[in-house]
Amino acid sequence: MWQKIVDIINEGKKFIITTHLFSEGDAIGSELALKRFLCGLNKDALIVNNEALPAVYRCFDTDRDVKFLKNKDVNINLNDFDAIFIVDVADWSQLGDFADMIKDSSITKVCIDHHASNPGYADINVIDKDASSAGELIFDLITFMKGEITLEIATPLYLSIATDTGWFKFSNTSANALKACSDLIEIGVKSELIYEQLFQNKHMSYLTLLSLALGILRTECDGKAVWTKITKDMIKSSGVPFVDTDVIIDLVRAVKEVEVVIIFREIGDRKTKVSFRSKHTVDVARLASDFGGGGHVRAAGASINEPIDTVIGNVISGVMEYFEDNAVCVSAAGSLA
Repeated sequence: MWQKIVDIINEGKKFIITTHLFSEGDAIGSELALKRFLCGLNKDALIVNNEALPAVYRCFDTDRDVKFLKNKDVNINLNDFDAIFIVDVADWSQLGDFADMIKDSSITKVCIDHHASNPGYADINVIDKDASSAGELIFDLITFMKGEITLEIATPLYLSIATDTGWFKFSNTSANALKACSDLIEIGVKSELIYEQLFQNKHMSYLTLLSLALGILRTECDGKAVWTKITKDMIKSSGVPFVDTDVIIDLVRAVKEVEVVIIFREIGDRKTKVSFRSKHTVDVARLASDFGGGGHVRAAGASINEPIDTVIGNVISGVMEYFEDNAVCVSAAGSLA
């Protein structure tokens, strides 16, 4: 499945790499690893995202490789490049303002992704829904090309796989993902240092935000669905520099009866980010798709151009309808034997 991409890499000289809005570990790790690999082949590679990196991930961009579109020092003509690699992006809407620039250009568009909802929008698509992460796919590409994985490449690859598998606790934690991470650790990746940076490096203000969000938790569908919201005022009053909803999700998902967790985050007066997570029975990718989003069966999201309270009303109505139509019940985890 890699040969067309290998040909593009071998024949081209200048490449651009990008990923989705609200970038996280898999997105950032994938593009950093791909850039460093391409540069190791004596190719010119440039990472351009729609927005700046979240603060928690900036330490992984040791050479400040990631540029963002609204920076005045980024002035690009896509037609000057041989191809653009779009990693971990399920559809055009996830690219923000960059999407129209890419679609309007004649550049060869290459998508490397693992979302089942991806329709194959690029000129060349490698979409593997069984892959744990885009990072696992970049690992496979480099392995297919018999390329060298240096520590500078291995670290962001590990970041990608570890974060998208929930540090190896989600159902997408496959044998291939674990084997890849084993190889990366043998190269020299310090798993404990990556974990510490992501999860044990928060400001005290984060606990304030956490208490605010947990204090307004609401339950629906007999306790099977739980949601909360994070508003701009909550972020301002807590003083938190970076909003990480994973801790909230994990805390709530630990409750036995809960099947779905939904976090609403106010981005602007008329823009809301919605994060969906489920345990066993609810296809949250389907829920997200009803609101212009997408993702995986157990983890999905959507960005909606409506005020947060309007979005909450619409989404919760959709969730309640889904539960009624699908007779969702609390499922026990599979056998551990």
